[in-house]
Amino acid sequence: MAEQLQVSGLNRLPIQKLSHRSQWASFAMRKGVLDFQRNTSVLPDPKKGEMLPAIESRYPENPEGTLNQKFRVGIIGAGVSGLFTALTFDYLKKRYGLDVEYEILEANSDDRLGGRLYTYYFKNKKDEEGREMPQVGPHDYYDVGAMRFPHIDIMERTFKLFEELGMELNDQDIKENRKNNPPKPGQLVPYHLDGKNQPMLYNSVQVVSDGTKAPTAEDFQITGLPIEIMKSSPGKLFGSQIDYYTYLYKTAGPTIFWNSLMKTADHYSVRQYLTQIASYDYNTIEFLEAMNFGNRWYDQAFSEAVLEALDFDAKARWWCVEGGSQQIAYRMRDRLQRKQAIEYNKRVLGMSYVDKDHQQIDVDVRGENKPRRYDAVFNSAPLGAMQQMSLEGLKLNWGTKQAIRSLGYGASCKIGVRFKSLWWIHKLGIDDGGQGKTDLPIRCCVYPSYNMHDPADKPGVLLVSYTWSQEAERIGALISRESPDKEDELKLVVLHDLARLHSPTEEQYEELKQTIMDEYLDHYAYNWYADPTSVGAFAFFGPGQFQKMYPDIVQSHGKHIIIGEAASSHHAWVVGALESAARGVYQFLWQHSSVSKAAHRAAEAYVADEIPKPFGPHGQRSGRPVTQGELVRQQAIIEEIRLKQGGDIVDPSNVSEEDVAPILTVINA
Repeated sequence: MAEQLQVSGLNRLPIQKLSHRSQWASFAMRKGVLDFQRNTSVLPDPKKGEMLPAIESRYPENPEGTLNQKFRVGIIGAGVSGLFTALTFDYLKKRYGLDVEYEILEANSDDRLGGRLYTYYFKNKKDEEGREMPQVGPHDYYDVGAMRFPHIDIMERTFKLFEELGMELNDQDIKENRKNNPPKPGQLVPYHLDGKNQPMLYNSVQVVSDGTKAPTAEDFQITGLPIEIMKSSPGKLFGSQIDYYTYLYKTAGPTIFWNSLMKTADHYSVRQYLTQIASYDYNTIEFLEAMNFGNRWYDQAFSEAVLEALDFDAKARWWCVEGGSQQIAYRMRDRLQRKQAIEYNKRVLGMSYVDKDHQQIDVDVRGENKPRRYDAVFNSAPLGAMQQMSLEGLKLNWGTKQAIRSLGYGASCKIGVRFKSLWWIHKLGIDDGGQGKTDLPIRCCVYPSYNMHDPADKPGVLLVSYTWSQEAERIGALISRESPDKEDELKLVVLHDLARLHSPTEEQYEELKQTIMDEYLDHYAYNWYADPTSVGAFAFFGPGQFQKMYPDIVQSHGKHIIIGEAASSHHAWVVGALESAARGVYQFLWQHSSVSKAAHRAAEAYVADEIPKPFGPHGQRSGRPVTQGELVRQQAIIEEIRLKQGGDIVDPSNVSEEDVAPILTVINA
């Protein structure tokens, strides 16, 4: 009977394609839910590979009076996921009458609205000798945080948000547009990942790419590698190890693919996989890591690399935001119905449930004498910042606490320099964006796409250094919290490396270095690990971490809800933050559908995929006979039971029929 109900329920849902990462997330969540159902004696034993369904809303069958509870919700952080949560509540109020009074508590001042959507705008100032520098122009900025957006399927929610915010595409690659339709702040303009005359400098050997052939170890005179490795491009060498899984997915199907990924890839780091499975030697792996990414990048799970390769389309167009990515946050703020809800310089110190029923949460804010009380809290603080909060009163389970403590976060630093002219364009002919790469400390030099059509003899900004992992940690040691002050040593390293990267000979190096020093006006550097409100740049899952930690991060009974890019399968991307907010809002709606007809109607709309993107849906098919919405409901039931029992995990022998009524109601219908 349960099987028939489950299948019939799913048949009415539209089948939508999920990204491979989203399917992987469902796979990870599903295991814990099935273990719970199989071990709980008051539930019928689910058949192999299937799950017992739960009711789609907790709204009572015969409600007493009109259920229209008003809710107070706290949102910690005014980054992408926090702002989008508020926007979603506005949307649900307009469409379903859901009455949510939200407050957004942002630890930073208002100039840092947007969290990791952070754009640094250079300021008018005087030089060291007291002379006025050239006035800053509209392109004298760079994105310290998110800076580029590929137009691919998995980013659909992000581009739907752009549409919602009125952020139009303005294709400046079309010459007529550059003349007749100059971009306005907030519009999307093309971002060029590659361009002509891009330099690469490894082993003190410079190679300038013409875009037709990827350089090899032989080109850079790198020794100590097997002959076949010497003559092959690093991209192809690494890609060949991904090809097996791509082939498996296409030929054997999702079930065999996911089982294989879990058993043969997820418990390896990239480095371990290339050593033990691909049989690459030590020097080859070091070479591939240096050329493709950077030191310690191969510490991530090999499954992460596989899923990224499957989801991304190499031919896709990329876009950036005119005026900087922080324009997204500004537009989200301006769309809020309750603009006064954002409160700045409000650092959250701790949270706890008010009573044993776990229905309300008290939030302690620095400098305030009494806690703020909410019906639910959406916690978008990055996990490193979340770890600084006192959360004992939330009775989190060990898995969640472990994830907050130990989930990997990637280091990243950026250094932007404002020059008197765009010397890389008028002197070196690098006039099509792209990036230069090197094994020197600056690592990656990004030629902005948003200013490549500006007059080359006028001031402009170059992102001279973009680093990750260990290289970011090392150059980060030279970055001051008061940048550009106290950074004389950093400035020397950066200008030296910049000249070296762009000079094939010693004579040209000396000449270019002097030019660069003469052209220098100002700089600004940022180390994301030195920011106490982020404590890292993005989630960086090591071997086994996503499979084991992700379910605990997202499991919630709709009261304390963790959101943000780390709480998504598409971590490190804006779309991940948006997805986490959509999931979090659905968790809230399902939990509170028992006391609010509006929440009930909205929860059912989510399941039926009646809420368009960017705000919905969350009821998509996961490639198996269960929806993501179903998994969220099952997790809510489990978490509610765990909190009631008071233990770290659920004791199946102490689960009552009342505890699992949302499941039994469907089975006994």
